[in-house]
Amino acid sequence: MLTFIYDSISWEEKELIKGLQSESIKLNLVNAKDNALNLTGKLDFEGPAVIRCMSSRRSLYYSYILESHGIKTINSFNTFSIAGNKVFTTSYLYKNGIKTPETSVSFSHDNALSTADNMGYPVVFKPASGSWGRMISLLENENIAETVFSMNDMVNENSYYLQKYVKRPPRDVRAIVVGDNISATIYRYSGEGWKTNLALGGKVEKAVLPESQLDILIRVAHLFDPGIIGIDAMETDEGLVVHEINSRVEFKGASKVYGNKIINDIVQYLKTLD
Repeated sequence: MLTFIYDSISWEEKELIKGLQSESIKLNLVNAKDNALNLTGKLDFEGPAVIRCMSSRRSLYYSYILESHGIKTINSFNTFSIAGNKVFTTSYLYKNGIKTPETSVSFSHDNALSTADNMGYPVVFKPASGSWGRMISLLENENIAETVFSMNDMVNENSYYLQKYVKRPPRDVRAIVVGDNISATIYRYSGEGWKTNLALGGKVEKAVLPESQLDILIRVAHLFDPGIIGIDAMETDEGLVVHEINSRVEFKGASKVYGNKIINDIVQYLKTLD
């Protein structure tokens, strides 16, 4: 029995459920939005649990509570907690000797302006959590920074994650990790603008990476508990720099160039846990 926890059914969830059912794996499908978790009693869950919630908070809560009851979760609470917050991700990568862009976090509007000025424009502003490139802004000067930070203030965010703009080709690298292994590597090209997110119109192609880059991606993968994650990196003159980890990695775009390989790899991995 495998428990499959979701809060929204996207292409990836549909394909995973279909793939698992084709392998005759018994599934307990749980909509996180319709299910309360008893914090002071026994949980009615069987077998390991695959957590595919769009909400990072639901993923955190489910993984922590289920693990507390001795239930294995994919991904683990540790992975969700680190990958779900860019501040934690950057600190964790740096701590473990992985090249990552120059980054600071400020906790006030004025200090963020000062930090951006000290970094030197252009600077990239990102919310600490989130996906699909939402609210990520390229700050080319202080006037733009002032506007973006004021918008950030309006949504009651009290932190300002600032990253030095990295000169790179008009693409980035995404590796999809299944278990301990890299299942696929792709280039994501910018659509209109500078962001490479496929949700914003970017395009994808298969990436055949040199051993030096693969070694870096494998090192990063092994910093996390075995599971299903995405690693995003950029090519620079100084080599590959890793800037993000995705704990609910999407792979519809990658599957356009890899076919069913990623789905099959995930299904076979989850089958070993059943």
